[in-house]
Formats: sequence, C-alpha cells, structure tokens
Amino acid sequence: MKLSVSNIQNLWEDRCACLVAGADGLDHIVDVYDMMEQPDVKPWLRENLLLITTGYAIRNDKKALLNLIHNLYEANAAALAMKTRFFDEFPKEALALADELKFPLFFINNDIGFIELVYPVMVALVEAKNNIEMSTRYQMGVHSQLELSGKLFMDLLTGKITQEEEAEYRANSLQWPTPPVRILSIWAEPGKGAATLQEKNIKKSYRLIKEYLVERKIWSAIVIKKDCCICVLKETNDKEKMEKLCSELIQQIKFRQKYQPFMGISKCLHNYLELKENYDDVKDVYLIKGKGSISQDLFWIEDWRYEQIMLQISRMDQVQNYARERLCKLEEYDQVSGGQLIKTLELLLQNNGSKKATAEQLFLHRNTMAYRCKQIEHLLGCNLSDPEALRELSFVYKVREYL
Repeated sequence: MKLSVSNIQNLWEDRCACLVAGADGLDHIVDVYDMMEQPDVKPWLRENLLLITTGYAIRNDKKALLNLIHNLYEANAAALAMKTRFFDEFPKEALALADELKFPLFFINNDIGFIELVYPVMVALVEAKNNIEMSTRYQMGVHSQLELSGKLFMDLLTGKITQEEEAEYRANSLQWPTPPVRILSIWAEPGKGAATLQEKNIKKSYRLIKEYLVERKIWSAIVIKKDCCICVLKETNDKEKMEKLCSELIQQIKFRQKYQPFMGISKCLHNYLELKENYDDVKDVYLIKGKGSISQDLFWIEDWRYEQIMLQISRMDQVQNYARERLCKLEEYDQVSGGQLIKTLELLLQNNGSKKATAEQLFLHRNTMAYRCKQIEHLLGCNLSDPEALRELSFVYKVREYL
C-alpha cells in the first residue's frame, strides 16, 4: 500500500496542521519523513519525502523559503510542513509558488509539539508498508480512538498509571493535548425525564462536540461515559474566552440534541497524574446542581468551593443525623397540621432573619408571621432574633439541601 499526502492531510486535519497551498499535489506519494533545521537542506532531499520544519533556519527569509520549495519540487519530494512563528508575515509568493508547482504546503499549528505531529505519520507509514488499507485505518481509528481514550482515562482514574512519563507517552500516542489542561464534564440536567445522555445518544454527542471543537481548532480529547461527556481541553489562560466557548457549546447541544445540558470545569491540571483528583473534584458539580435551587448551567469548580465543602460535610453521618434531628419537630408539626413552618423558616433564613420580607414573600399578615415564628421558636427551642441561632439553622438547611 502507498501512503499519499491526502492521507497525511486526513491524519492532521483535526488540529495538527492545515493545507494552505498546492492542493493539486495531494496524490504525491509519501515514503519517508524527515525533520531538518538548517539553511541548506538540498543535499539531503529525496524522492517522496515529507519535510517537517519549524522554519527557524530560514526565519523571515523569503528568498530562502522560495528556494526550499523549488528544491523540494526538483527532488520530487512529497510535501512541506512548517510552522510560521518565525515569519513576521508569511510570504504570499511562497503560497503562489506552491500552487503553481502543485506542491503541497502545510502550516503546522504553532502550539503543537512535534511528537503529536509526527506520531500519526510514523504509524501510518508502518501500516502502509504492512498493506493496511488507509480507509480501514480511518474506520478503525474513530472507534479505537474512543476506546483507547476511554481506557487511558480509566487507567488514570483508577491509579493504574503511576509514572508521569507513562502518562505523557500514552497521552501523546492518542494525541491528547499536552498539559496544562482542564477537564470539562457535560451532563443532562438532573431530573429532566427521558432527555438524558444515554447510550443511544453517545455517538451523536461525541460527533457534535468533536465537530464543534475541531471547527474552532481547539486541541482536545473526548471521553464518553453513560451519563456524561468528558472533554480534556488545552488550557488557554483566558477565562473569558473559555467561558464563551463553553457557553456556546452548551447552547449547541441544547439546540441540536434537544436536552438541557450543564457543564463543570475543573481547575488546571499540570500533568495527567492529577486527572483523578480533578475529575473527582468536578463531579461534585452534578450534586451541587442537583439541589435544584441553582439555575445556571456553567460551573467553574474554583468558584464553587463553599458549596463543595458543604457537600462534603453533608456526607458525614454525624452531620446528616444532626440535620434530620434538628428539624424533625417542624416536619412532624407540618405533617399533622398541614402547616408551612419548614418553608417559613427556610425563607426567613434566606432573608437574613427579616420577618417583614418573609411575610411579604409568603403573602402573610404580620400577626400570622409572628405566630409562625413563635411556633418555630417553641418547637426548636431557639430565639430567631439571635444571630447565632440563625447561623446554626442556616447550616442545617444547607446540609439538608444535599440529603
């Protein structure tokens, strides 16, 4: 089997590199690749060569760049892939020359490392020499990429990978973004009936998210679980930009998948051994949202530490028992009398102890409000005018939200 430049384009199109000129030469055969960083590479050029370079040796040198393209063409090489960061402005003449000679020219993503760029080419060359059909490789690739990414995610999650070098190697082999990264978890809104992310929607959700991120040239890896999609995104160091991206993605899913999603965003990971800690961290967003009192759909876990701490405290048996016992007399009273003491106290606490604001909210006469407060004080053995009592009851209600 022969590997063509067109095949290379398909391998790179997600985020590695894009074809900018010489599209008429996509049928060129690629037998070998090389990476060279010196001004005169002519003696080492050969037929069917894919040359990969940063362009540093010919930085801002239009003449040298045009000579390089000419020399590659004369050597019957396959294509040129280069980064553009060392050109203040990439010469339009180079693009025109590549088109004229029908010689494929790729721009490499300036933020990508060479291992992520070269690894798929190396694998494709080996497989081509072993007569594996490229069309079969692509079909297998989509499924194996999902499967292998899922396996890597679980190995990191369960602690099977303990060495940073192994985590880095496996992440690179699957073209995961190099750290720093963030984890995005996308769920269906809790308690919204059948419109949830179940297995039948997994592939559609994967394709939608992948298509959205690829169109915007965002380097990511996607893992699908039964109840959520997990994206590993390259850190942008621009919170406003990422927030806009995530909000747009939520709206796309809502419009095209017909369910209401919400998203949790982890803190920044500096290596993949931190994945378990940060994924466990961001999972708390699902329970925080599940309280039902929060309307927003985008959660930076760093901005929700108080709620997260309350969630963790509420998991303690001693705290749960205390919260249930503290309000049980009010609940019993409401069940027997059909009263609303639980609701009244909840709103009173939300209004920082203001009886007037609570009465207005419940459409109660002030005398009725005063009577309810006396009943609450009697049953709980507290003084609702005491700030310390209000703080204690606010804590109980906060815990109660998670029970």
